Amino acid sequence: MDRYRRLVILCSAIAMSLVMVNVVLAALQVSGSLPPKTSLPQAVPLGIFALSLVLLVSAPSVQRAILKRYEAEGDPGALATGYSTATLVAFTLREAAGLLGFILALLTGNLWWSWGLSGAALLAMIMDRPRRAMLE
Repeated sequence: MDRYRRLVILCSAIAMSLVMVNVVLAALQVSGSLPPKTSLPQAVPLGIFALSLVLLVSAPSVQRAILKRYEAEGDPGALATGYSTATLVAFTLREAAGLLGFILALLTGNLWWSWGLSGAALLAMIMDRPRRAMLE
């Protein structure tokens, strides 16, 4: 299996994990099994939300930093490896932001935390999907 196809499969699996946790949330909501709202200080959800935003916003910068490090080596093979690594790290950071939204939804009983953060993460993943040209 070529490197591009492997990267697409891994990135798709990461993206689908966000879809799956939101399907689970919807199923919990429909069945009435969603945990009740907990009385949290206002700072807790806002802090988790802020951390999610930091992860979403920092993903492209982290991706560029990893790619620059591999570019400095000057080897075309290293550049392809760097692109794969950088893309996977960026997708993982975005996934973490969506999963924090899932946690917020479970803590607060408000599904919009998960839907909003996962939606933003998925949109960022789609916009930054792997490109075959970068691996050649």
